[in-house]
Parts: sequence; C-alpha cells; structure tokens
Amino acid sequence: MKEPKKAVIEVAPWIGSLPAKSPAAIGVRDWWASAQRVYPANTLRAWRSDWQVYDVFCAGRGATTVPATPASVAAFVDACGQAGKKPATIRRYLTTIALAHRVAKFANPCAEEPVRHALKGLTNEVSVAQRQAKGVGWEQIKKFIETAGEGLPATRERALLCVAYDTMARRAELVALDCGDLRFLEDGSGRALIRRSKTDQAGEGHTAYLASATVRYLKAWLEMAQITKGAVFRRLIGTGFPPKQKPRAGRERKLTSIPERIGARLSPAAVGNIFKSVAKFIKMAPENIRAISGHSIRVGATQDLLALNIDLASVMQAGRWKTNRMPMRYGEHVLAARGGMARAAKEQGRDG
Repeated sequence: MKEPKKAVIEVAPWIGSLPAKSPAAIGVRDWWASAQRVYPANTLRAWRSDWQVYDVFCAGRGATTVPATPASVAAFVDACGQAGKKPATIRRYLTTIALAHRVAKFANPCAEEPVRHALKGLTNEVSVAQRQAKGVGWEQIKKFIETAGEGLPATRERALLCVAYDTMARRAELVALDCGDLRFLEDGSGRALIRRSKTDQAGEGHTAYLASATVRYLKAWLEMAQITKGAVFRRLIGTGFPPKQKPRAGRERKLTSIPERIGARLSPAAVGNIFKSVAKFIKMAPENIRAISGHSIRVGATQDLLALNIDLASVMQAGRWKTNRMPMRYGEHVLAARGGMARAAKEQGRDG
C-alpha cells in the first residue's frame, strides 16, 4: 500500500537566510502563512523569482541576503544594469528585497543613499521607457468576429475577446471567471464579477459590464461547449470535431463528442497566445503581432475609451486602476492628439 504524499508547506523564499528559531524567522513564517490567503499565486511566484536572482548574486559575492547592507544592494543594482536589466525590472527586485526586510523587521537597505544613487545613475544612462504591448481594440475584434467563421475555436475566441474587452480584465482575472460569476439581465446585457484583481488583494470584488453582443457570444460558447458550471474559458483538445477526414483503417477516433474536446481552465499564459493567433488571423503587421501580449486588449480598450472622450475617472473605474499612471501611459498617443498643442495646430491651420 502506498503511503500518502506529505503536503508541501510553502515557505518564504528568504526564510533560509535567517536562523531557524530567531524572532525574525518566526515572524516571517507567520506572515507568509497569512500571505498565502491574501496574495494571488502570480504575486507569490514573482517574489520567488525575484529573490532567486538576488540570492544567486549574493551567493557569488559571499554576501548576506537579509539583513543586507546598502553597499551590497547597490552592487546588485550595478550588476543588474551591466547585465542589461531594465530599470523597471530592477525596481521590482528592490521592492521584493525591501519587502523581505520589512517582514523580518530589519531596516530597509533599499531606502539608503548608496542604493538610490546606484539606481539614479542607472536610469541616467539607460532609457526607462518600457515596450508597451500592442493594443487590440474593437476595430480588430470586430474584424475577427466577422471573418472567423463557425466552429468551436472561433466561438470560444469570440466570447473570450469580447469579455476581455468589456471587462478590461487582466489575463489572470479573465481565466479565473466561473459560470457563477456571470449574470445575464432581461435587457440583454450582463455582468461579470471579477472576484480578485491585482489592485484588489483582499478580494472585495468588482462588477464589470457586459454588452448585449458580448452576452450573445458568451452564451453561444457556453452552449456549444456544454459548460454549465466551473471555468468559463477552457482549453481545447484535438483539432476539431467532427474530424475533417475519416480516421485511417485500424485507428479509432479518440474524440467522439464536443465535451471530449473541452479541457481544463485556460492558463493565463494561453491568453497571450490566443491573442497572437487572432492577430495573425486578421493579418496584422508582423511587427505588431510580435508586440501582442495578454495585456493587448486591456491596452486597446483603454485607447478606445480615451479616443471616445470617456473621462479618465470612468476609464480608471472600468480598468480597476487606483492611479492614472497606467491608463495615461496606455493612451499617451490618443491623449497627445487631443492635447493643447494638437488643438492649437488645428485652430492655427497648421494641420491641413
């Protein structure tokens, strides 16, 4: 008889740097156990990934990861810069390092002048501009809807694109949707409950609007895929049912019904791949296809709203942003065309 597998207990990535029975280690263990219930899995995974980079650097220098000296963290910043890391990535590393020190009740070395100077020197030498995902707006989504034809993949993609657009959901929020999170109203519109988001770690939830067209495509997908509970968006198994060709003699057809083609919940990574496939289908330019990511519809929806003169507060509410930094960055080209100089050029006759 096989023995049951022991449960794997998640521990903070920086716990190994602390004496096992020290007050700091005890505090970190308690905090991490609580963090498992509060923070999404992607955030915990990002902390582990960031810490691994920092830990490898410190091991190579024989330096202590936590508590760290400002000089060692400044050296880490310099090393990251020499390795070609973007300033935004390095700032994320520093945020994780600062978190580890705060949780362990140590002074934050990232707030000291050596680290601030190292980061300032790096950003003076390297452009801080980040590559933005190519926006996929309603114009592109409509083109796919009108030309994709029928079938299981096309039906799923229509629903996925429209829900992503209406909710402006991040990819993890999109794939987390369950049937119980949807409400279809008598006027034909709908509502989707985003139970947890990047800016809602406590899980208070946010109700997003679904247009009547989105509801129709969503209902078509759920009906065709015979999904009545659980995950709304799921991966597809095989290449199609019924098959385009008869199976060869002596080989049985493995997929005999549509339900057999419906797999588990889509992964966040799969969303970006689907968006790229859609971009290829509607024949977007190759350089634009390369810039497509899981954020592309969120970017495109933001740009569409701003182009329609929707006020920034409403855009922030729809996208669940707490500050205007990201919507302003997503819509910088749209806003530039509506700015003071653009209006002046039109009035002065310089834009013919």
